[in-house]
Amino acid sequence: MNFEIFKSIILNIGLLVVIAQILARVRLIKRYIVRDNHTIRDKFALIIIFGMISIISTHTGYGVRGAIANTRVIGVMAGGFIGGPVVGIGAGIIGGIHRYLIDINGFTAISCAISTMLEGGISAVSANYVKKNKYKGPDLFLITFIAELMQMIIILVIAKPYYSALELVQDIAIPMVIFNPLGMVLFVGVFNFIFKEKEYEIGNKVSMSFDVTKQCLPILRTGIYNEENCNKMGDIILDSSKDLAVIFTDTKNILSFKGKKLHNLIKSRELPELANSVIKSNKVCIAEEASDSDSLHKALDKMIAIGAPLSMNDEVFGCMIIFTHKFKISFHSEVKFAEGLSKLFSVQYELSETEKQKELLQKAEFHALQSQINPHFIFNSLNTISAFCREKPDKARDLLIDLATYFRNSIQTQDGFVSIYDEMEYVEAYLQLEKARFDDRLLLTVEIPDNLDCMMPCLILQPIVENAVKHGAMKRKKGVVQIIVEKEKEHIKISVCDNGLGMPKEIIDQLKNNTLAISKIGLSNVHRRLCYIYGKDNGLDIHSSENGTIVNIYIPNSNVKNVQSNYEHQVTGY
Repeated sequence: MNFEIFKSIILNIGLLVVIAQILARVRLIKRYIVRDNHTIRDKFALIIIFGMISIISTHTGYGVRGAIANTRVIGVMAGGFIGGPVVGIGAGIIGGIHRYLIDINGFTAISCAISTMLEGGISAVSANYVKKNKYKGPDLFLITFIAELMQMIIILVIAKPYYSALELVQDIAIPMVIFNPLGMVLFVGVFNFIFKEKEYEIGNKVSMSFDVTKQCLPILRTGIYNEENCNKMGDIILDSSKDLAVIFTDTKNILSFKGKKLHNLIKSRELPELANSVIKSNKVCIAEEASDSDSLHKALDKMIAIGAPLSMNDEVFGCMIIFTHKFKISFHSEVKFAEGLSKLFSVQYELSETEKQKELLQKAEFHALQSQINPHFIFNSLNTISAFCREKPDKARDLLIDLATYFRNSIQTQDGFVSIYDEMEYVEAYLQLEKARFDDRLLLTVEIPDNLDCMMPCLILQPIVENAVKHGAMKRKKGVVQIIVEKEKEHIKISVCDNGLGMPKEIIDQLKNNTLAISKIGLSNVHRRLCYIYGKDNGLDIHSSENGTIVNIYIPNSNVKNVQSNYEHQVTGY
């Protein structure tokens, strides 16, 4: 066994590692290596670089029996692993042709040239796998080991005479098949820190996108996408990142641009070509240059622009363009930042729109409840009042005032909060009309403390009281309805009691499950409104039996004003 071969291979591996250390710190090389999509110029440059490494490895090899024990495989296959399939094949061709030309018609010239090109092909086939698995050492070792074994086989098959080829393989097989794969692991490992650095930058940018979104939440929650809000979001983005400028557009024009370097470079507010591409494709796009007529033409002389779509329900409504330095090593982290930020913004705008639609639904249900004045109630009330006109005109006059109060409150009440006393005035107007209609058949009692500082959702009590009269008390020959308001430690408790025949259990269950029939809109609307405002566990609390029904409403005591403020903000925020 010739230990000089081992010594030469090890020294050559050391030399390659030094070369790798130098290359890994060259800005131009780093930029070529970390970019995902290489231009033709990038690929050509990488082919030359790794082809030259394979040539150096050939010349620094150790002469053995008319052949050369070398580390050429490292340069060729590393080109494929790092630069991609085209680079691997290109470096293999350069290394193979060079190997043949320095020893034309030599003992192993053809076999080594063929094996070098084959190694380039192997690296091309396995490049995506190696990159996907983040350049793991065992993968690099195994693939290079197989490539070197195939070289030994090719030498045995092609080199003549055979016994000379066999002696050569016996001398060089172990050092080349074992040490070159180890050298590959070391060589690529030097470049691997560049990829880890890239991943670290991406991680920082992803974290930053969450932080920026958090700062922008108060703006995003308004659901308003206009110049003022875009200016505010642009300031936050630039304060948090190292980007040079940011632009927001709608589907027709530039809404906002922030960044000192943009003010003298934006020619007009016309939608740039980059934004058009983003809006049409609904994907992140990059622009390094623009036509003379484009609004970003001057800006892209010194910067690069990354455009990301802002969408709602898969429909693009705008574009965010982030500008960064043109000659950075990699734009990958900026692309991920723009993409992540646009997605987070889009989600927040969708949530805002969902909340807006929810508010509109709440308003629609509220107005439906306001307009739900039973024609039979009106007809019966007017008949009752007309019956009093001749015999008890004063009573008729009072009832007309009550009816007017009922209608006025029904029409004028806003979809917010009212004091508990205003709500009770509306309820009492209704009760006076029902009392006049049913006379002695209906007994009404109302108990409410003085000086309650309680604001409650309007039009909550009347539907419950109406239900107690119509479907409860009036099922008996002599009906009783009680309204009891009590101040407890954590809430105001309002109880509406009747002595009816009880509420069917299926109706109570349907109410809790939000499956109550549309004919019961009053009861279900009140229950949903309470759940929406105070939480899903704070709807109507119903206890019913054959002796009557008690419906409890709980209005939080300590947080009444805060709840009111939040609710009004939600209602008026759009």
